[in-house]
Amino acid sequence: MNSNYQEVAKKILVAVGGAENIDEVFNCIARLRFYLKDSNKINYQELELIPEVSESKFEDGQLQILLGQDVEKYYQVLINLMKQTDANRGVKKMSKADEKNKKLAEQIVKLVGGKDNVISLVHCVTRLRFKLKDEKKANDDAIKQLKGVMGVAHAGGQYQVIIGNNVADVYDQVMPLLGLSSEEEVTTDDEKDGNIFSRLVALISSLFMPLLGVMTGAGMLKGLLVLLNVLGWVKQGTGTYMICNAAADSLFYFLPVLLGFSAAKTFHVNKYLGAVTGGALVYPTMVAAATAHKAITFFGLPVNLMNYSQTMLPIVFAIWGMSWFEKGTKKVVPKVVQNLFVPLLDLMVIVPLTYLIVGPVMQTLSQWLSSASLWLYGLVPVVAGFVIGGIWQAAVIVGLHWAFIPVLMNNLMTNHFDPINGIMYCTLFGQVGAALAMGLKAKDKNFKEIAIPAAVSGFFGVTEPIIYGVTLPHKKSFVFASIGSAFGGAIAAAFHAGMYTMPGGGIFGIPAFINPKGIDASFIAFVISLIVAFALAFILTFIWGDKVVPATPKKKFHVKKVEFKDQGIAAPIQGTAVELLIHLGINTVNLKGKYFDAKVAAGQKVKQGDLLETFDVDQIKAAGYDTVVPIIVTNTNNFDDIIVEKKDGDSVKFGDQILMATVDQEVEIPVNATQA
Repeated sequence: MNSNYQEVAKKILVAVGGAENIDEVFNCIARLRFYLKDSNKINYQELELIPEVSESKFEDGQLQILLGQDVEKYYQVLINLMKQTDANRGVKKMSKADEKNKKLAEQIVKLVGGKDNVISLVHCVTRLRFKLKDEKKANDDAIKQLKGVMGVAHAGGQYQVIIGNNVADVYDQVMPLLGLSSEEEVTTDDEKDGNIFSRLVALISSLFMPLLGVMTGAGMLKGLLVLLNVLGWVKQGTGTYMICNAAADSLFYFLPVLLGFSAAKTFHVNKYLGAVTGGALVYPTMVAAATAHKAITFFGLPVNLMNYSQTMLPIVFAIWGMSWFEKGTKKVVPKVVQNLFVPLLDLMVIVPLTYLIVGPVMQTLSQWLSSASLWLYGLVPVVAGFVIGGIWQAAVIVGLHWAFIPVLMNNLMTNHFDPINGIMYCTLFGQVGAALAMGLKAKDKNFKEIAIPAAVSGFFGVTEPIIYGVTLPHKKSFVFASIGSAFGGAIAAAFHAGMYTMPGGGIFGIPAFINPKGIDASFIAFVISLIVAFALAFILTFIWGDKVVPATPKKKFHVKKVEFKDQGIAAPIQGTAVELLIHLGINTVNLKGKYFDAKVAAGQKVKQGDLLETFDVDQIKAAGYDTVVPIIVTNTNNFDDIIVEKKDGDSVKFGDQILMATVDQEVEIPVNATQA
């Protein structure tokens, strides 16, 4: 976010009496509104000196600060500043888990290139997904070595740090370090980076990622309802079924509203305006008119009415068009009234155009896309299943899976059936089978503690701990998992298995593949595909996979020879520290011993406090020589560091320690797991 927002927010925070004086703050169309503990602490003169503040007044118990159309951005920055203030005051003590996550967050931020290198951050089920200004500044190897990090991926224009199940906790610790909020938006310049495919994947992920978690939950509920109906436990038409179905189906029915919101965020228009545009497409009277095949016109132009509930492409393209339309209107409409008239013009122009042009065209394209994908799948289903099943998890690693999301979602929304996910779903169980085999045959206790819990989490739909912690580091097991998945995918494709709603994770997603008409051969084949993928991957890995055993402990080694230890160097005389070789005077060697009386012989061992030599300071000065005593360490190669303990100008007494020559002590080589 523009650093100017930070500066303005800081000034406002000071002018209202600091964070501790704020009871509540919120924003409306153009103003920040404060409820303060003590209104006498308001510094109106400071507020008047802020150019971005058009007006400030205290009215109806509120301090109102007029900032204009960017008020929401100022508000988000202000909230972050207040949170940081609370953290600095130590309002609450962190738990050990929080402290661990905070330390990890600090290390990650540092290693991705620092706060200034981060544009935005979101997270999914297991990954922190950064948008960085320069990914070359991120240290992949160092991040992978962090305890709590499973791996790193560069995909879809994002720098992804794979954390695992506690990613949300780490995310909460990273965000304050970045000074970002969860509402932070990506700058338009960033979207121009990368090749066309990377930009397309980044666009798709920004549209659908915020919805996937909720969509998965809703899909699980729909699948469960189908299962309960098939078993005869909950019948259609009953109140129980109707209420649960409303909860499960509302996301899909009102998908244009939700996609309108996320598309507006992606294309940088008002998010609520995007949601309202989506709402206009599923407005009850318009849906009823489309269902009744009623003919209507718009200013004499015929409108080809369609039911836009559960559609995807029309609203996305409508909001994309709105983003371009706004660029023109903002050049014409005065800034002071843009908050009112830009939304007015957007709704007046974009909604009718969507009904007249965008909707019908995009809906037709949706049908074509669905028909084309199903046609390709139908050419040789078994081969398609074998190939897709075999490569799917590799595609997930590099982020290519995002390119399939619109296709399978479009199939589902258009035809209420998608065979592609019927093929891909078994790949999860292939990974679980390989990970479980690795864990059971491993002799290394530490590896078992990673592999077996990862396999358990895989049954519930989380694969990253398996891939990055178990199978990918031991490549043969990843290959065996893919082989099992390929055969499982072939079986699913041969019997045209597919999903009828968005599935949940792992075993919870299975009901989503039950035909609403009842359990049929395709569902039985789907279950068999999961078993085959799991069993084949398990057997191959157990027989031919790596056996992880404890490494043989290596001997300790010393950084330096044992005869050298940490040693302090004490001042031999009294005076002022300037430089550091015990040499009595500068160029006094020219005196050839005159005025000097040595008390020790060459090669004699001495210790601190022994008298080494006496000299006549006055005579040496009279002879024109400087009496500064330089002290240096001549065998520095035998030490790791020479620490100066007195700085230039410090007063030095006889016996004061002025240098410390240090040696690193014994270091053990860490024990790592090895392959047998």
